[in-house]
Amino acid sequence: MDNTTSYWQELYSKSQELALPQQACTELVLNHDLGLPAEVQTCNADWQPSPAKGVKRLLLERMGGEKATRATSIVSYAPGSYFEPHAHPKGEEFLVLSGTFSDEYGDYPAGTYVRNPPGTRHKPYSKDGCMIFVKLQQFRMTDNERVVIKLNEKRPDEAKLHYNLKTLFKDYERVEIVNVKENCTLPEAWMTLGAEILILAGSISDGNQVFTTGSWLRLPVNTPAKLTALKNATFYLKFGHLGDEL
Repeated sequence: MDNTTSYWQELYSKSQELALPQQACTELVLNHDLGLPAEVQTCNADWQPSPAKGVKRLLLERMGGEKATRATSIVSYAPGSYFEPHAHPKGEEFLVLSGTFSDEYGDYPAGTYVRNPPGTRHKPYSKDGCMIFVKLQQFRMTDNERVVIKLNEKRPDEAKLHYNLKTLFKDYERVEIVNVKENCTLPEAWMTLGAEILILAGSISDGNQVFTTGSWLRLPVNTPAKLTALKNATFYLKFGHLGDEL
């Protein structure tokens, strides 16, 4: 993720400049209807407090309070901050955007992708500070595979004409890191299945609007829009996961 770090480091620095009280999230509904498109530009969104000292959240979608039934967020940890031990009844996945995220099972530097299956527990913390993209309570209960992948490791990437796919998970849903070599229209199959995108670097256009680094997009099942990714764009892509939740 060498070409993606500057934006996320800057966003992390901005989050650390904010003084927010410790506060639990009340029952909240935000971008919860998976049958509707959603878009958040993280540089313009407001950071929210958490119950943990030094931990702030930028909410992308949420349904519920601290025991959320579904949540997707950017989470910023100040140096030395932590959450108390807790479980994720329907699983957790995260991508480390800057710094190093840790728990009792290991350290996960920027560019690490992790999936913790339903029912797993941990005590997350960051010694020197970090920021992660995290999705909570969104796995099938039959998902029992723990995944830890460092994106800079050598892997059998799938090379297409205009882009490369680095597969992070492939089963009932697909999770990929897409690196675009030349301007290209993204496959309609992704939109048909319903897709979620976090632009790590570069830009994507829908013909009317250009979504830049830091944009989070959710495209419902059978979205008719055609997206064009511009040369050197890199993005997290998840598809095939939205239909089950409708």
